[in-house]
Amino acid sequence: DAAEIARAINVLIGSQEATIYKEGGHRYDVRVRVEDRQRNQPADILALAARTESGEMVRLGNVVRLQEGTGINVINRRDRQRAITILANLQGASLGEAVGTAQREAEEILPDTYATAVAGASETFQQTFAALLFAIGLAGIITYMLLASQFESLVHPFTIMGAVPLAAIGALGLLLVTGMSLNLYSFIGLILLIGLVVKNSILLVDYTNTLRARGRDLESALKEAGPVRLRPILMTSLTVIFGVAPIALGLSEGAELRQPMAIAVIGGLTTSTFLTLLVIPVLYSLMEDGIQWAKRRVHVIGEHGWRGAWSPAHPEK
Repeated sequence: DAAEIARAINVLIGSQEATIYKEGGHRYDVRVRVEDRQRNQPADILALAARTESGEMVRLGNVVRLQEGTGINVINRRDRQRAITILANLQGASLGEAVGTAQREAEEILPDTYATAVAGASETFQQTFAALLFAIGLAGIITYMLLASQFESLVHPFTIMGAVPLAAIGALGLLLVTGMSLNLYSFIGLILLIGLVVKNSILLVDYTNTLRARGRDLESALKEAGPVRLRPILMTSLTVIFGVAPIALGLSEGAELRQPMAIAVIGGLTTSTFLTLLVIPVLYSLMEDGIQWAKRRVHVIGEHGWRGAWSPAHPEK
């Protein structure tokens, strides 16, 4: 039958373990199959013999015929579906660019009944970046909560965190200029920037609040806070920049991996240090105007109700 024929071919051509030979403390698997000269060509299969149920030996050439064709010897599955794995080298491109190119090519070439999924290093790459994006979002939330508790305000933490986009501009810009990619280490640098750049805004906002608590008006407090806090802002920023400069220059062994992190930190601190002195006072002023407007609106609503607050009869309110 077909099972006996397949078993005979599998044993005589593919080999089968018959026993184990031990000698000198070593074990050797003893496998049985025909000699090399008897299994070099496909036609050699016809010379093999299989045993029938009655015990007779029958030459396979009498009961089978050879036909060449194509087929698969292994069926691989992924998520319980048939899958084919395609391997490729980067050849100078980044992993993210290669994955994007492969997916675009697959969408153009493959039929609608086929789907693609990344595996191996590409899958790890996507999982890592998803985790880093989550870490950046979590760092922003925790920073906001700490600032809200420190300043006892739900509004001015947004003013302080306005330095984060300013830092992202410098970090991404310097990475682009230096030809560095947005990889794991540069993402770590972006996460570090969230904690590093807000200290400039904290210095400005905290001293502005102190001056206003002493009776100064908003405009004069902002004008005085900038020059007074310029020195500590420059000192702390330059300290960090000079501290990571050797890593950015790649002077040590293995510094190539850490270079994107240092470059992101330097670029982000540079732009945030100078732009914070200009943008944060403006944001602070706008936030205060918004707070005062909201207080006036709530006061009017409390006195006249919603209809009276928005009635044309009271345009001054």
